[in-house]
Amino acid sequence: MRVSVVDERKRPLEEPWLVLIPGWTRERYLAEAPEMQFCEYEGGELAMHSPVRARHQQQVRFLTYLLGHHCSTRGGEVLNGPAVLQIAHDILREPDIFVIPPERVPGMGDLPIVAVPSLIVEVISPSTRNLDLKTKADEYRALGVAEYWAVDDEKRELVAHWPRRVITTGILESAALPGFRLTVDWLFQDPLPRETDCIRSQG
Repeated sequence: MRVSVVDERKRPLEEPWLVLIPGWTRERYLAEAPEMQFCEYEGGELAMHSPVRARHQQQVRFLTYLLGHHCSTRGGEVLNGPAVLQIAHDILREPDIFVIPPERVPGMGDLPIVAVPSLIVEVISPSTRNLDLKTKADEYRALGVAEYWAVDDEKRELVAHWPRRVITTGILESAALPGFRLTVDWLFQDPLPRETDCIRSQG
């Protein structure tokens, strides 16, 4: 399936967009949703987002590397969307990053993944701000996710849940991943620091 979003003159829409396509079922989503484009399923609708910027992908890659290094020694699995995570039977999301704890990796499934992550991270895009900060926060909490971070590059802050707090600088110690510490300032440097240097600086 290929989708193009255009304006009234049939020109590609350049502004951030979110398209909701009704008439889908869970089964159709799992069988037909495009593998290389982020799209999610909620209550009979396919939700497709505008493409993300390079900066978004750089931040996702940076955090994935740091979390992957942590899990390589502590156990667990770090996954990225468009891997599909089941939130409820009729809600399927594709988080930017999610960490499955080691005891839940066996039997977590493949499509969709049904294990409850320890940590989920979303990097906020202009088209997903309300979705990431409110809707997904509520969904992830109801699922039983221990910790949720939303990285807001525009405001240069990380919104951590639960409890909800806004962090702009300093070190954030994960409650869900014992031993994982993140210097929040790293996320908003341009260019981002080298991952290996960050890991080395933490000893």
